[in-house]
This record gives sequence, C-alpha cells and structure tokens, in this order.
Amino acid sequence: MTTTPPSKSINKLLWITDIHLDRASEETKSRFLDKLAGISYDGLLITGDISVAEHLTTHLAEISWACKERNVYFTLGNHCYFGSSFSEVDRRVADLCRQRSNLVPLGHGEVIQLTQNTSLIGHRGWYDGQAGAGEGTRIECPDRQWIKDFQGLTKAGFFSKLRDLGRESAHYFRQVLPKALDGSKNVIIATHVPPFTQGLGHRGSFCDWNRQPFFSNREAGNVIYGISKQFARRKITVHAGHTHCPVDARLLPNLDIRVGGAQPGFPAFQEFLTIE
Repeated sequence: MTTTPPSKSINKLLWITDIHLDRASEETKSRFLDKLAGISYDGLLITGDISVAEHLTTHLAEISWACKERNVYFTLGNHCYFGSSFSEVDRRVADLCRQRSNLVPLGHGEVIQLTQNTSLIGHRGWYDGQAGAGEGTRIECPDRQWIKDFQGLTKAGFFSKLRDLGRESAHYFRQVLPKALDGSKNVIIATHVPPFTQGLGHRGSFCDWNRQPFFSNREAGNVIYGISKQFARRKITVHAGHTHCPVDARLLPNLDIRVGGAQPGFPAFQEFLTIE
C-alpha cells in the first residue's frame, strides 16, 4: 500500500516518543494535549509507547482531536500491548483509524511523501534478543508477564518469538526502504526499538550488556545498514524511542540514528523536525 501524499507539504514535523499517557495525571495529560492543539506544526510523528492497551485507543483519539486536521503518523511500542495481545490491540487501533482519518499507522507498506525530497516510512519493530548477552542475559523481561503472546513461554520459546518478530521487521524494511529511496533524497524511518546498538542508552550511560537483548532490533538494523550502503547518495535518519535515553549517532555518512528521551508520567515534545 502506498499512501497518497498529504494535501500540502509537511515542512515542520513534531516528533514525540514514549509519552506513556497512562502514567500521567489528568492535569498533566490535559496540559500536554492543550499544548499539542495550540502550537504550530504540519504533522505529528510518534515512535511508540503511547499508552497501555486498556487506554490506548482513548489516548490516540484524544491526540487525534488535539491535532485537528493535521496527520498523526505513529508506530506502537511494546507498552502499547501491555494487558492484551498483538492481534487484539492491532484490531482496536485499526478500527479507530477507520473512524479518525488523521490517524496514520505506519507499517502497512506505505511510503509517505512529506515533501518533494523527503519521505517517511515506519514499522513498530521489536527487540529481537540478539544484542549483548542474547539468550544468556540475567535480566528478566517484564513483557513476558504483561503481553499475552509471551505468557507461558519458556525462556527459549520467548527468545524464539523475539527472533521471529525481529525477522518480520527486517523483512518489512527490506521491501519498503528501497522503494522510498528510489523516490526521495531523504528518508525518515520511524520505529520504536532502536535497530542499532550505537543508539542504546540507559539512565544516562551506555546500555548494560544484559539489557541489550531487550533494547535493540539487530535484524532490522542489519538490513537498514546494508541498504544504506547501497544508496550512498541518499540520506537516511532513523527515529526511535524505547530506551528513554536520548542518543544521536552516525553510523555511515548517510545514516543517522536518533533516539528520544522520556520521563514516564511527564509527556514531552522531542523536537520539531524541519523537512527539506
């Protein structure tokens, strides 16, 4: 599927990530939404962890209303599935997007032409358990308790599922990224989990070896890196979240990763992106 370009160019894209609205007080959430409604930008980009499953569609609808006629391009994050399953959350979000036309979920094959020179693609992505200590990690991932698809799995079964999720996102970028690069000088990739370990921070330091399996999507990173080398005259910038620790890193002359910071309970804007 290829999305029809916006009715006007998106020259100012507001990026937010890991806003965790379920953890914000009503007063804090209202202030955030009022600010979102009142400032100037052409479109909104969210790179995951909007809320937990129980409140996700309510909070997405509130964001949609705050943005008014401006499009909301978004991926989900792992916390968006807490308390439910992949299929159920995806179904509810799809139903809402059919009702709210300015909600644009990423990850369905679309290449969104923001301007003549820049396009946007995205995919939820998922940590694939391969970085750092891998399956030998001493860290217990809380997602095994909170997401139904993981409940009851052995550690080996859990890591097998993670590898499948990593391969799924890698396959997606292998199919969609070259199409975007064929038509644009610049491509923005939106995903929740950083695909490169160079983007991994944790509480102000580089991410611990034992946490890395749950902080990086190495399968997707390998694909993006390889395609970037093939399209050396094109610029690719990956925008991600998940770690709550801001990092900017350059992997190749034409490939950057930017990971947003976050403080759960206090939703904030990351940056206004000027789109060429």
